[in-house]
Amino acid sequence: MRSHQYQFGMRDLGRDFGPALGALALLACMLHAGAALGWLPAPRPTLDVDRTILVHQAESSRRRHSARIVLIGDSSCLMDVMATTLGEVLGEPVLNLATLSYLDLPTHAALIQEFDRANPGRLKQVVLLMHPESLRLRAVPDYFRRQVRDFLAGRDSPAKTGAARWIEEALGAQRLRGRVLSRAVPWPLPGAYGRFYGFSRDLEVFLEANAGSAVDPRRFVPAQERASAEYRLAPRFKIESRRFRQLLPAGVRLIVGITPSPASFVLPDHADRCRSMLRQWSAWLAADRRLEPLPTVLPDDQFASRAHLNARGRVGYTRELGRALQAGD
Repeated sequence: MRSHQYQFGMRDLGRDFGPALGALALLACMLHAGAALGWLPAPRPTLDVDRTILVHQAESSRRRHSARIVLIGDSSCLMDVMATTLGEVLGEPVLNLATLSYLDLPTHAALIQEFDRANPGRLKQVVLLMHPESLRLRAVPDYFRRQVRDFLAGRDSPAKTGAARWIEEALGAQRLRGRVLSRAVPWPLPGAYGRFYGFSRDLEVFLEANAGSAVDPRRFVPAQERASAEYRLAPRFKIESRRFRQLLPAGVRLIVGITPSPASFVLPDHADRCRSMLRQWSAWLAADRRLEPLPTVLPDDQFASRAHLNARGRVGYTRELGRALQAGD
């Protein structure tokens, strides 16, 4: 038995939803026009941990800085090395521009180029450090590379893919979030990062105060690790490494090393594997020096994850890196 029947025509839909859709369309037009005419701030999408790190390091690469030694590489370089402490050991300022494992080497080199343009003739050494976890990645997602490239070019970078990306772009949602809300609203960080840092702005303040270095606040739990420890050098690094070297400013020395892993996680031949990988990678990079004396295995209690040292472990590792760099001067 049918008790009610409703009929809607286009006129009814227009009356009920037209004002809301019109307002949405007007807002989208205003956002697009504001970006095109330069009325909106430049994109700065510090909306999560990854993008906050990428944006901060890209901005840092463009500033005037007294450093003559720049660290570059994946998140193990970001978390494992205390740039200020390393500078004290070496007797001159050090800047950490390391980011994430999901960037290709040419994008890392782009940050070095930005630093060189902002500080012409100042750069003396580039220290490239990566974890074997990163070195075995056969491919990296385009998302992270695009985030850095778009930020450096002043473009809005989409966070979605497929139909969702088209809808966001049409509505100007990425312009609103990346240009306005990211600057006006504190963005809380998730999990352990949120408990340690708080908001995205707090993470930036920490990076700024520590010359680009960060801390992984998590705790390494061996029983929870399910990944393979059969590390090898991915073939893509042959081409990327040669391109990285070509993009470095002339006259800058390149020093390369592999960061450590937890003792309980790695295979018995891990040190030999890393030594072989480092020699091959160094040859592809045409590096001036490789850091073979650096430890590739450390005790579990010095780690926050299988790829990152914790706050205590990074102190000793930074000093070992300083001694290794001094030994080659």
